Amino acid sequence: MTDQGPNLQQQLQQQATQNAQNFYGQSIGSLKSQVQNYRSQLEQYSQQIPQGDAQAQIQEMVDSYIELESSIDQAAQDMGVEDEMNQAAEQTQQQIQQTAQGAAQQVQDTAGQAAGQAQQAAGQVTDQAGQVAGQAQQAAGQATDQAGQVAGQAQDAAGGAAQQAQDTAGQAAGQAQQAAGQVTDQAGQAAGQAQQAAGGQQQGGQQPNATQAAQQKAQELGVDISQVQGSGAGGRVTVRDVQQAANQ
Repeated sequence: MTDQGPNLQQQLQQQATQNAQNFYGQSIGSLKSQVQNYRSQLEQYSQQIPQGDAQAQIQEMVDSYIELESSIDQAAQDMGVEDEMNQAAEQTQQQIQQTAQGAAQQVQDTAGQAAGQAQQAAGQVTDQAGQVAGQAQQAAGQATDQAGQVAGQAQDAAGGAAQQAQDTAGQAAGQAQQAAGQVTDQAGQAAGQAQQAAGGQQQGGQQPNATQAAQQKAQELGVDISQVQGSGAGGRVTVRDVQQAANQ
């Protein structure tokens, strides 16, 4: 009994430590996957705009995300939870892809429903118009006065049916636009978070053609940034360029 007490306590402590490490690895793995997703979106934005100040500013943001990814990898390595982090990052990436596919499918389904409702409403209008036209012809054969009254009723019925079809199509189109807006909002939130995390970085007077993050990384690694060949917009030196120069 005396030996079992300390052994049980030690096992509980080991289990608690393992649970904490697993939680830590899963947390930073999920964070890393989101950071990679945001960085990928920023890189796509950078490719869609011409070279200039705007593209250079986006490159600064990309470098900030690269620095953040490196910090996450280093933290996982220090704690010995690389496997847990990579597994959690892969699961989070799959969830992001499933969410995007689900939103796209929802937009497509909503648009299909809208088209179906519009077509059905148009068919009802056509049927009603045919019925009214038949009644008008029959009434016209009976008397001229009655034909005029029936024609007026036909116009009112057709107008009401057309308004109903227009309202139904408008509601369906609004639902499709709302679903598409949700997908756009997610992308906008990701870009806004990227801009907020990157911050406003001011550039000095005679500084080298390099991002702020690249200059800081060059100082940390002892690399002469003036000797580094830039791969960014307009030959701008990025963090990746500094890291490659340090490894050479």
